[in-house]
Amino acid sequence: MARTRYTLAYDHANMVPAPAAAAATETIFKTEDGILLAYGTAATNVAPLTTAALWAPGCLYIKVVDSGSVLYLNTGTKASPSWTDQK
Repeated sequence: MARTRYTLAYDHANMVPAPAAAAATETIFKTEDGILLAYGTAATNVAPLTTAALWAPGCLYIKVVDSGSVLYLNTGTKASPSWTDQK
């Protein structure tokens, strides 16, 4: 069956949910430049979020916690990621 704009409702209703946030980071979108979108419960100053050559410049990381989620942006480079919260 060909995918068309008329099948979007069916596709969205049958999407597989992503795993719940955990200390292990879940990647949502990754390119050859590195990870561009991810989520988890880990603080941004601990591994794996400080791992060089993994996070693309401009990457968004969503820290999901019960007290309120925070969006972080990699303002550093791929070789040296630096996370800034976007409150």
